Amino acid sequence: MSTKQEPEEERGQAPRQAASRTVVAEALRQRIALGGFAPGDRLPTERELAHTFGVGRNTVRQALRELADEGLVSTTLGRSGGTRVTPPGSGGGRARAAISAGIRASLRDYMEYRQAIEPYAARLAAERGSGAARRELVALLDTEVTDLGAYHRTDTRFHVGLAEAGGNEVLAEAVVRARAEMFVGGNALWLGSDWSGVYPTDRDFGLAFREEHEAIALAVLAGDGAEAEARMRAHLEDSHRQFLVLLEQFAGRD
Repeated sequence: MSTKQEPEEERGQAPRQAASRTVVAEALRQRIALGGFAPGDRLPTERELAHTFGVGRNTVRQALRELADEGLVSTTLGRSGGTRVTPPGSGGGRARAAISAGIRASLRDYMEYRQAIEPYAARLAAERGSGAARRELVALLDTEVTDLGAYHRTDTRFHVGLAEAGGNEVLAEAVVRARAEMFVGGNALWLGSDWSGVYPTDRDFGLAFREEHEAIALAVLAGDGAEAEARMRAHLEDSHRQFLVLLEQFAGRD
């Protein structure tokens, strides 16, 4: 009887393993997209990831293979090896083609979606966010930002923190998902791009972060919902223009 049941168990396990692989891959993909793992960072070992997600090592291995196929990570053997986030520009032609097609096709849609949700999230943060949460947003303006990677991580903390401050969990989750889906794969594009078309070559990224977010943070701190909403909308419009400049540069390299 056990011999007859084994194929059925295996058939039952296959969909579950596929679902688990998808969950693991998406979680890692999102963390890479939001800057939790910077280019060149080594990911936790398969054993550690399996323990974190409560899955088997084979499921983790398949998820990492999926990310490798997308050009997001690469694996090397040896004592100093492991799986690392692919540095900008080293993903190869296939990864660059996928990045270009994906970002080019979805940038407008994601920016329109962000325009629909993030200005209102800023209004909610101003009108009902706790004093501590609002002050924390202002404090982020003084974060040391030394390069584009640090800018991206701090930018994520600001936008997600602002959405969370409003107290609407559904809206906050939407902001996180929109950013993750927009940036996944695109980090290699925007972190590896020549930003001189957007910023001067000697640009202080810490100063840039402050200038681009200060008006929003101060409006939120003051409890001015209408001003916070308007400032966020203007900020997203500027961000969209910056991405369009980078996409034009990237297209010119094809």
